[in-house]
Order: sequence, then structure tokens, then C-alpha cells
Amino acid sequence: MHPIYVSFIINFITLLLKIMGFIGTNSASLLADILNDVGDCIGLGLIILGMFISSRRSSIAYPFGMSRALYVFGLISISIIGGFLFSTSIVNSINSFANPKPINAGIKTVTLVLLALIVNGFNLLLALSTREEENSPANVSALVDGFADFLGSAIAFTSIATMSHVIDSIGSIIISIIVLVSSTAVSYRYYSILIGRAPPKEEMLKIINAVLSVPGVHDVNELKAVMITENEYLIMLEVEVGEDNDVEDLEMLSKQIEAQIKSIVPNAKHIAIEFVSRRKEPPTYRKIIEEIKRLED
Repeated sequence: MHPIYVSFIINFITLLLKIMGFIGTNSASLLADILNDVGDCIGLGLIILGMFISSRRSSIAYPFGMSRALYVFGLISISIIGGFLFSTSIVNSINSFANPKPINAGIKTVTLVLLALIVNGFNLLLALSTREEENSPANVSALVDGFADFLGSAIAFTSIATMSHVIDSIGSIIISIIVLVSSTAVSYRYYSILIGRAPPKEEMLKIINAVLSVPGVHDVNELKAVMITENEYLIMLEVEVGEDNDVEDLEMLSKQIEAQIKSIVPNAKHIAIEFVSRRKEPPTYRKIIEEIKRLED
């Protein structure tokens, strides 16, 4: 089963546990944690829908498939739902801090929230193990959600176990901030992909060095690379070669360049190469390398 499905099921289970635990208590931090889980369930549900759409094959209308649907649905869910839940949570937290009331929490509430904390801990460990295997938006979302859920549950449990109004009020504000920070971080990551950001500069340097290492290549005049997804790059090159190459030579050279790039950068799925005759001007690849090194990480 895909980790995102597991994360959705676990979030739904912990949401039910926390709702049952919230009955009979007035903990602001637990309410903030419940709102966080509500947002996670809706957001993960939208990402699952995006996964279903992105699994469709490429066509003339969508030449690179619909893999970016994951980022679209992820950005929508995080931006809209995350913002709404943060606003609701922070208003409730400030109100609780301004109007202190004794915290009521019985053994049932403490037990249910503790159980939810344990389940969230398992979910975080699962997300961490999956993160090392595949760097996809679905897995990144599961990791961020797992971390935020575990930390939120830990704060909610602490406030209920101690029945301290100060801890509860401050904890609810912290959980609200966690929701905002995690939503903003993941949203920016998805936004960068959707607007067509270049791959990491380490990958860019590997690409240009791979091209220059192929016999027959004299210079690289242009290198454009864009991330279709975090695991799928589109590479466009303008390469200088000798004037004595015929069509068959260029076809063979193109295959060699493509194979060399893919062997070093497996995420380079789509490569387009334009050949031009060798020029008398100084090599331009050094300028490209300097521009790549100035890229932000």
C-alpha cells in the first residue's frame, strides 16, 4: 500500500480518537490539533485524487503526462485548507489565552490522546523510512504531515496530562504556528515546481560535465533544464560539434550524449539536443558553469 494511503488512514483514526477525547474537555490545544488533523485528512484526500489523475498516460494533449496534478492538488489543499484552519485555530488559541478557564480532562481523554500520539509516532517513522526511498510530492506531504501531527499530539497530550491552562494556551498557539509553517514550506516547494524551476545546481553541473565528456563535443552553448516533477527533468541543449559530421554521425552522437546524461542523472527523462557547427569564439560552457554555481540551493 502506498504510504500516502497509510498516512490518510492513520490521520482519520487519530482524528476520531481526538474527537472522542475532546468530548468532556475544553482544551484549546487539543482543538487546534483536531483542526490540524481535519486539514490533513482533506489535504491527503485531495493528493490521493491527484495521484489517481497523475497516473494517466501521456498523450498529444498532455505530452509529459499529468504527473504535475499532484503538485496542483497539493498546493490547493495546503493553501486554502491550511490557511482556513490556521485562522480558525489561532483565533481560538488567542481567545483561550485571553479568557483562561480550568482544564477539564478525565482518564478517558488522556488515554485516547496518548493512543493518538503513539499512532502518530508510528506514522512519522513510516514517513521517514519512505522519504529515503523516493522523493515525491506525495511522500514529502506525508513526511511533513507526520511531523506536524506528532508534534501537535505531543503538545496536546502534555497540556491535558498536566491540566495547565498556561501550557494549554501556549501549546495551542504553537500548534497553530506549526500548521502555518509546514503549510508555507510545502506550498513554496510545490510552487517552485509548477512555475518551472531548474533542477538543483549539483544536478545541473553533472549534466553539463556529462555532455562535455562525450568525444566529439567541443562546447555547450546553451543549457536549459526544468523540473516537470522532482523526479522528472526536461533538458534542452545546444551543442557545438565539428563541421565534418554527417546526419548519421549526429544521430550517434545524440544517443551517446543522452545515454551519458541519463547514466549520471537518472531523473533526466526528456532530452532535446540541437547541434551547431564549431565556432571561433571562446568556449561558452565556462560561463554556463559559473551561472549554475550562482544558483540558490
